[in-house]
Formats: sequence, C-alpha cells, structure tokens
Amino acid sequence: MGAKPTIIGLSGVRDIMLNCFVNLSRSIRVGISFGLEEKLDDILSSINQVAEGVNDHNEQVAEGISTAGVVVALAEKYNTKMPVLTAAACIIDSEMTTKKAVVELMRFPQAEEV
Repeated sequence: MGAKPTIIGLSGVRDIMLNCFVNLSRSIRVGISFGLEEKLDDILSSINQVAEGVNDHNEQVAEGISTAGVVVALAEKYNTKMPVLTAAACIIDSEMTTKKAVVELMRFPQAEEV
C-alpha cells in the first residue's frame, strides 16, 4: 500500500519496547485485562488516562482497539495473513474468548518468517 518501514527506526523500536515491556503501558494493561477475560467496556473504564484518542462522541477509545478490525479488513483485502491481530480483533469484538484465541493461534500452521 506504499507505507514506509518505520518500525526499523529508533522511534519504531522504542514504541514496541515501551508497549511490550513497561508495566505502565496501556497496551500491557489492556492485554492483561483481556487475558483475564474482562469485558472491553470495563477495561476502558478502568484506564484512568486518555487512551490514545477520542471518538466523534467525545468518548475515550484506545486507538489500537478501535482500528484492529479495520486492519484485519485491509489484510484480507490484500491477502495478507495476520493471525495474531485477527485473533485480537475477535477478542475485542467478543467473537472469541482469549483462551480460545490462544488455542487457535497454537494450531495455526507454521510459516517461514520474512
């Protein structure tokens, strides 16, 4: 789609490191909450800071949460497999439990990484 590989730069690596390894990260808190089978509304209401954005109704939303389904739709359009994001979108949309998503991901055929 013409995107530039920004993840390779220092800012991309920094963002990944902070989101994945810092306990104060909203991403970690949301992920752990989903792992504990908490509901999205409860998770978002427990975050006591702006969660990356505000929607048209002036409600706080986590950007990754609100865009997961869009990214999955684009992946399907461009025939790109994104099993982890697809599982996350299913959890967000209450289409699948976290435990079922993990089982499904473990069954996903292995492929050579790019």
